[in-house]
Amino acid sequence: MKSVFFASATVALVATSASNAALVYGGGSETGSRFNAGAGAITYMNCFTAVGAGQTQLAVDSAIVGIRRLVSSGALVDVGIKIFAAEMTFDGVNFGRGANYEIYSSASLGAGAASVTQLVNTGAVSGVTLNLETVSNAGLGGFWIGIEFTGANAANTANGWRVVNAPTTGASINGFGMFNYQASGAFQAFYTLGASPTPSRFLVDVNGTLVPAPGALALLGVAGLAGARRRRA
Repeated sequence: MKSVFFASATVALVATSASNAALVYGGGSETGSRFNAGAGAITYMNCFTAVGAGQTQLAVDSAIVGIRRLVSSGALVDVGIKIFAAEMTFDGVNFGRGANYEIYSSASLGAGAASVTQLVNTGAVSGVTLNLETVSNAGLGGFWIGIEFTGANAANTANGWRVVNAPTTGASINGFGMFNYQASGAFQAFYTLGASPTPSRFLVDVNGTLVPAPGALALLGVAGLAGARRRRA
């Protein structure tokens, strides 16, 4: 499945649930669709997580993406994959992509003789802390998770990012972004797979730690009060 439609998307979101050092986005139920943007293109799912006062960053701990793989001529079509975590920008009208980090790469998803939704786990990610987009939706922080298919079969639509319904943890706009789609050399959002309410979200679970954590915020508050008392003494 490769056809896409460019459309604007509603950005008023409500987060369902979120926690620190745990799942901050994900849990959407699978549909019967998949998407492959073609060789050289990166597809990005918008992810929003609930944030408290002062929580403006997310330390990415790990991510899982679901790749739908179909048998062709009795075997799965092998493909490579890269997974990215990227900062989300918002200028009051348009969403964009900021700093972009490759957090996983494999030249092969492996062999098999049956169609499967394969869960690709990055394992532990270190050193990737994203500035969250906190302007577009009050109480939420946004970021992107992206995938790129690689290798000789990158554009083979027997492999595609699994399409899912709305997440059960976090929130998302019903659309996605792409970088270098059809060799454009640019990042664009939002694309959709059809008229709303057709799902245009992809299977991804993200574990992370919001920065600063609630305990740190409380300590900062206590320190501030103590300092104020000392200044008054």
